[in-house]
Amino acid sequence: GPPIGAAAGRPRIVLSAAQQPGGSATVDVVGLPAADLAALRGAALTAEQWRALLRVTVAGGAAEAAGRPAVLGDYAVAGGVLRFTPRYPFDPGRRYHVAFAPGRLPAAAAGAHAPWRRRPLAATVGLPAVERAPATRVERIYPSGAELPENQLRFYVHFSAPMGLTGGAGFVRLFDEVGRLVEDAFLPLDLAMWNAGRTRYTLLFDPGRVKRGILPNAQRGRPLAAGRRFTLVVDGAWPDAAGLPLVESYSRSFAVGPPDERAIDPAAWRISAPAAGTRDPLVVAFGRPLDHALLQRTLLVSAPGAGAVREGETEWAFTPRRPWEDREYGLTVLPALEDPAGNRVGRPFELGTSETAGGGGPAASTRLPFRPTRTVPPPAGPAGGDWR
Repeated sequence: GPPIGAAAGRPRIVLSAAQQPGGSATVDVVGLPAADLAALRGAALTAEQWRALLRVTVAGGAAEAAGRPAVLGDYAVAGGVLRFTPRYPFDPGRRYHVAFAPGRLPAAAAGAHAPWRRRPLAATVGLPAVERAPATRVERIYPSGAELPENQLRFYVHFSAPMGLTGGAGFVRLFDEVGRLVEDAFLPLDLAMWNAGRTRYTLLFDPGRVKRGILPNAQRGRPLAAGRRFTLVVDGAWPDAAGLPLVESYSRSFAVGPPDERAIDPAAWRISAPAAGTRDPLVVAFGRPLDHALLQRTLLVSAPGAGAVREGETEWAFTPRRPWEDREYGLTVLPALEDPAGNRVGRPFELGTSETAGGGGPAASTRLPFRPTRTVPPPAGPAGGDWR
């Protein structure tokens, strides 16, 4: 509400605290005559007319305020004031320019020619900055295995909390075993390579350097080389969603093995069927690491439940919501599944290899049937139930 001592007919702009916990602070014009407030309540102003009367913009110099877009929000007459409530809460530490044009008020019954009506009113308001310590950190980087193939295509960097919109360019570097920077290892893109919650960032190697027969590969070779060690470093200066740096930098070292140019063959997987009548997990062993993110959306079981990636992305376990029945189920493998080197189901990344079949692999999904095992009841004792 208006501060104590605010006089009617001498309007002031104030930033009022949130009216309830979790609410937003508001911009209030206090001290307006009751007749003007009543006229405003009865007026059917358009959104543009409201903004012409009371305009809130991000501060950056009053002379520039008219050219900047207005902050979105709602206008109302409440508690004896003209109130603007922003659609999204004001950012702590950010300044906002407020312009009030009294001449655009609806005609009031009295005081229509008061001097204050001819003078536009302006103010700069803002919430104090919140002092916060960095709290976001890198939790994990996938693939998680100790050795990666020379033709590795991507990394997934997982964070403990949402990050800002800034991409990984300039914040992620690759070094060899003697500490030399591997130049131009990753695609020079600062795009939205985030998941929906901005807690996972996809870091792509330059596929032109990874794929054989492409000019960048012929000129510069692959960023990774078999038989050597490398370290991926995530700079702690990468800003999170609050604009704060990470708690600390993060590094992950790994060995590099030969390139993996084999298509994925689900028929070679080992499926360990659970026992009927239990909620024991169905366990699928791939015999090689597969893509961590894709595994979570390309394996489907014909029963409700949840899957989990295990053992360095070489295994997947599915736990049903209800006990398994004594019948046939199916595990469906979508063709988009890849390994860390980009090899797909029936289709290697290097299409020129001898494993390519059928014009580049199946376009349809693969179904692997399985049946829970039958449990054998314990032997029954003699009549009376006491046997030794």
